[in-house]
Amino acid sequence: MFRGIVAATLLALLLPGVAHAYGWPLKPFDRMHPIRGSFDDPRFHVAPDLAWKGTFHFGVDISAPDGTPVYAVEAGTITHGHDWVDVHRPNRRVFGYWHVRPVVRAGAHVRMHQLLGYVLPGWGHVHFAESVAGQYRNPLRPGALTPYREANPPVVDAVSAVRVEAHTLQSEGADVSGTVALIADAYQLPTIAPAPPWNRARLVPSVVRWRIIPANGDPPTPWRTVADFRYRLLPGWMYPSIYAPGTYQNKPNRPGDYRFWLTQAFDTTTLPNGTYWIDVQALDLSGAVGENEIALNVAN
Repeated sequence: MFRGIVAATLLALLLPGVAHAYGWPLKPFDRMHPIRGSFDDPRFHVAPDLAWKGTFHFGVDISAPDGTPVYAVEAGTITHGHDWVDVHRPNRRVFGYWHVRPVVRAGAHVRMHQLLGYVLPGWGHVHFAESVAGQYRNPLRPGALTPYREANPPVVDAVSAVRVEAHTLQSEGADVSGTVALIADAYQLPTIAPAPPWNRARLVPSVVRWRIIPANGDPPTPWRTVADFRYRLLPGWMYPSIYAPGTYQNKPNRPGDYRFWLTQAFDTTTLPNGTYWIDVQALDLSGAVGENEIALNVAN
């Protein structure tokens, strides 16, 4: 009996962000709310050297009118700043609520569903985050923020062969030789559309992968995963290897454009001349698949 408990505990520690389900930080707690920004989606900021830097989004943006009350999804102890509140659990799990005006004091213990603050003017959403031992987890993963479902399958909007010239992408067309790059545009529509002007928001898929299918009937190559956002926040150094130039986040009245590097160095000389299909899939958290492909003619 004791060994079984220990084994179960160790398994729970090894699994990515295992936790019992919790409700939403907005009323009603047991109903989905619109998401306008997804976990690991692209974000930009100006670095100290004044260069634009890309980072991964460390939570989800839940749309709500300015002034909306925000509540604790779990009980815990408070820390806060002028525009954020963290609720610390005894198990090293922390729930973060950003773009809110706190109404709780630091060091206080709050119960589940206790009022934490109000969405600040001009933000129109609460950024909700969850971390375990300092590592951010995807709140939308199965078994976490509940209820949550994805009604719209992912879309692979385009697949392209390009060359990189002076930080810009030049289309190669269908006939390729030498070393080229491959990119795919992919996205997913929210289950519930946010209110205008965010009603055109797009979310990133949870997984993007690709393979090569020879037109001569030879077996396809194994799937190669280029982005996996299902569980953990990716380290910042991976950003330029995930998102290609031309990527941008959602803005008012402008949907995000998520351009994924399939590879930045596709050496066509490793393949016999001929036609190949570049097959790309995007998957959501439920496993639903969107797919697209292009034919490339290798002529070295």
